[in-house]
Amino acid sequence: MALIVKIGGSIQKDEKDYELIVKKIQDFSKKSDKIIVVTSAIKNVTNELISATLNTDNSPNIVTEIYERHIKLLSKLADGKEFENSFKDISRLSDELFRVAWSIRVLDEVTPRVRDYILSFGERMATLLLSAILRSNGIEAEGVITPPFITDENYGEANVIEDLSKKEIMSILENVKANVIVLPGFIGRTKEGRYTTLGRGGSDYTATLLGKLIGLREVRLVTEVPGIMTGDPKKFENAKTITRLSLEEAIELSQLGAKRLHPRTFDPVFGSDMKVIVESLYEYGFTMINGECENNDGLKGISLLDNAKLITVESTKIVGKIGSAARITNEAKEAGVNIISISQPASETTIQLVVDSLSANRLLSKLEELKGTLVKDIEVNDVNIVGIVGCGIKKKEISTKVLSIASSYDPLAISRGISNVSMTFIVNKEEGEKLAKELHKVIVSG
Repeated sequence: MALIVKIGGSIQKDEKDYELIVKKIQDFSKKSDKIIVVTSAIKNVTNELISATLNTDNSPNIVTEIYERHIKLLSKLADGKEFENSFKDISRLSDELFRVAWSIRVLDEVTPRVRDYILSFGERMATLLLSAILRSNGIEAEGVITPPFITDENYGEANVIEDLSKKEIMSILENVKANVIVLPGFIGRTKEGRYTTLGRGGSDYTATLLGKLIGLREVRLVTEVPGIMTGDPKKFENAKTITRLSLEEAIELSQLGAKRLHPRTFDPVFGSDMKVIVESLYEYGFTMINGECENNDGLKGISLLDNAKLITVESTKIVGKIGSAARITNEAKEAGVNIISISQPASETTIQLVVDSLSANRLLSKLEELKGTLVKDIEVNDVNIVGIVGCGIKKKEISTKVLSIASSYDPLAISRGISNVSMTFIVNKEEGEKLAKELHKVIVSG
């Protein structure tokens, strides 16, 4: 039976990490006759490549440092023929990347298509590095740097064409005889062969979609944390690993920040009996994600987003006017601002938007232009977003208890998430941490 294992970039930073990865793959090999390893770029490389596209004058230096990091790791973890062959392969890729870096330095322009092309080198180089390390440790492994997915041309957030991708994947499986196949996550290519990216965190999505297209029942996401936890252990005392989450719970927790997974990570899991296991490279602990809510489910996790602003737009001129809310939200689109939360009372006299603090000023400058025509007043408040997740919220006695605790903090807005498995509270900034910690105590106490 085949198994898909995704290796995150945060756990590919030094020799010790790779020694643990080798041990992990060896252990999996004892239980599975075929392992498909999906790798992210090594730690910080994607960020560095993004920096190269933004700071074109320095791009050749940035990509040179990336190349040297890969070769340094290779020299410490591979030897003999494996080092020699992989050195040549990584160097060829790096030469290609270096030429692109010089081109964008001269042109001082980076299109979305070129940006995706540059970002693709991170996963491709990681594929060569990891497969060489595995082989150097006696594991029959082959790295395939061609992305397994065929996508459209929506650069930056490409959509996978599943029927074509399935043919591509089956061809790879037929032609590669090694027990372990290493594939790049995060990236795809168009029918014309141009590189695309699936969005940040796309390696998780790569792993689960591969599982769906191949028809596998288990996908493992190996990262630095022992599964998804009841809360950020840096913020919440006694935070513990959640043993099991339904798909809806996992989506809500990941989107609220408990574990940053790609928005589409769990799409391929719906309607299947696939289970996704999030586990740590460094310590025992895991979270299994599958299925729907169960009768004995309670509260599972808490999140705290503490860098947001609530923008309240007030006016009687938006009352009863079709398209007025769309006009307000369109200003956010024009400003390139993501709306985290939106609400409006039945009286239609106000529209409240919650946005990231760093992008709030861009939206405010656009809304100011509507004053005197559509908008009367604009009020801005620093807020925290507290989200509590668990199928138990569907039960009246549990939701009543949560609402009772939250009401003492006078929330500015309350909303529910997908399938009613989460409840989100917008509260004044100085009260967010207190509310989150009080709700977390309820979760861990059962």
